[in-house]
Amino acid sequence: MSGFDPVGSERFLAALSVVSRAVVGPSRIVMACVDVLAVQRAAIAVGVTEIGWEVLCASDSVADRFEALQVTAGQGPGIDAAVRGEVVVVEDLALIHNRWPLLAAAMPPGETGAVYSIPLQAGAVRLGVLDLFREKPGLLDGIEWAAASSVAMMVTMILLSDQSADAESAEFVLGQWWSSAPRTREIHQASGMVAVQLGVPVRDAYSRLQAHAFARGFTLAEVAADVVARRLRFGPGPETS
Repeated sequence: MSGFDPVGSERFLAALSVVSRAVVGPSRIVMACVDVLAVQRAAIAVGVTEIGWEVLCASDSVADRFEALQVTAGQGPGIDAAVRGEVVVVEDLALIHNRWPLLAAAMPPGETGAVYSIPLQAGAVRLGVLDLFREKPGLLDGIEWAAASSVAMMVTMILLSDQSADAESAEFVLGQWWSSAPRTREIHQASGMVAVQLGVPVRDAYSRLQAHAFARGFTLAEVAADVVARRLRFGPGPETS
């Protein structure tokens, strides 16, 4: 990836300042990404200690669905990028079938486009990943990569602003941004409820939610909503609803 692009960073900050006030929380960040980068969509996913991966925000429903499917499947380019601390490029979505079979199985057939996953990290602190999407297959050129890497750096700095760099869990590091994600809170609540229902650690309860969602073609957030609303209950045997 190319080096730091101050012009791209300045354009990003300018775009962030003029995002509609109707857009709140971390969604402002991804909307600004779409405004200044050579992509059509953007999303951010974060890792949560003792739980797993969760969607922080997305620019639209298509990006949101892709992130949700990565979280549900527990695999994908974004998760690989965040775990390894390296950029992962999917030049053509048709290629995911070989690298991430569970994600591919959850996606609708005939998906096209490209995904560029850039880890959000500062030193030892790894927040998650910025996923950028193009509607057509292909690579970003050198100038586009420089802008994307610089914006990812700015996104990391914004998410870390005024927070403790020693914190190990995303919900503490992200502060105000984290509190703006009601879906995330619902997944936390559902994981806790299932942990009590099954008498297992929260991480195991989260995995049970993932498995239930994947087996039935739902996203993790959809299953969590059913648990919190008490439309779905987990027990030693088959789930009841």
